Amino acid sequence: MSAAQAQQAQRLALSAIEMLELGHEDLALPEVQRALNADPANRLAQSLLRQAQTDPQTLLGRESFAYRLQSGDSLSRVAGRFLGDVHLFYALARYNEIKVPRQVQEGQWIRVPGKAPSAAAIPPSTVPSTAPAPSSSGTPGPAGQTPQPTQASVPPAAGAGASSPAAGSAPTAREPMSGVANGALAAQHYRRGLGLLARQKPVEAIEAFDAALERDPQHANAKLRRAQAVNQVNGLIRLLENSIHQLDGQIAKDPGNASLKAQRNKLIAERERLLTVK
Repeated sequence: MSAAQAQQAQRLALSAIEMLELGHEDLALPEVQRALNADPANRLAQSLLRQAQTDPQTLLGRESFAYRLQSGDSLSRVAGRFLGDVHLFYALARYNEIKVPRQVQEGQWIRVPGKAPSAAAIPPSTVPSTAPAPSSSGTPGPAGQTPQPTQASVPPAAGAGASSPAAGSAPTAREPMSGVANGALAAQHYRRGLGLLARQKPVEAIEAFDAALERDPQHANAKLRRAQAVNQVNGLIRLLENSIHQLDGQIAKDPGNASLKAQRNKLIAERERLLTVK
């Protein structure tokens, strides 16, 4: 194997990381496989494939502790701190049933595999005032009783974000409304946009944030989240273009491969859809 092949494998593995962070396992795994074809010994590609294909509890263990994400935290940072490898972010995401690793938020509770570190090793704001839910190892509390945490101490269910979008769709009526009614409707559209963004539907999220801004043009959070959704769309476009380029190379070597052509057409259609987003 040449040095060029090793470098190509590493570039492909890093590209796969970007796709996994955005929740695109279907696009990432072909990149991982191409990396391993170029360099079967590439450790990053091996790790990513293992994280995607192995049950996360089997990979990381069943014992875990509650951790509240702080400002600046990402799953990569948490994985590096507690698991000793920043690239285990995807296994950590699957452990918590988080579909889009990049979209975790400050204040969100997650489960971190392993034994809980001492309180002195955790920033004060991450330590709940009462005991969090017991780890999955089932360690008993005082006098052999499993502790019953209070509502305030229970972290959200695995994979839940810091916000819970409200159910239901917004009214379609456009009659004049009071400022209070406009504000309430803007908040409803905003919450719907957050839910769509968390489910990795940035195009639909942008439409919801636009509806919020139509009702409340000064809604700063809607502007911020809309910009985030646009950035996500642009990131997806770059990933799609990279995948299309790589498929072009494969098709040039195998012009009769109908499966590759169908995959390319699907990616092009998705790219064209995303390019219409402003």
